[in-house]
Amino acid sequence: MAFTLPEVEILMPTRKPPGAELPLAQQTANQALNSRRLRIEHVNSSVKRCRVVKDRIRLWKQGVRDVVMEISCALHNFRVRLTPWQPMV
Repeated sequence: MAFTLPEVEILMPTRKPPGAELPLAQQTANQALNSRRLRIEHVNSSVKRCRVVKDRIRLWKQGVRDVVMEISCALHNFRVRLTPWQPMV
């Protein structure tokens, strides 16, 4: 990875070596990462229901884009908490 931040940890799955299989512990770790990634992708797609997040934002003032993302995340959280048939996790 070329871009790194000091307070962010990047978790990458272990690749299978050529001509061999992964040990069971690494397969289990990869499956755990995959389920975590899948949940994050579902949240991202739910946040992108707000079209202003998907489209190109042409507002150039300092902090406006962050506020737009914060509002759409708040709308996502509001939507999740008001859905009675899904458990809150």
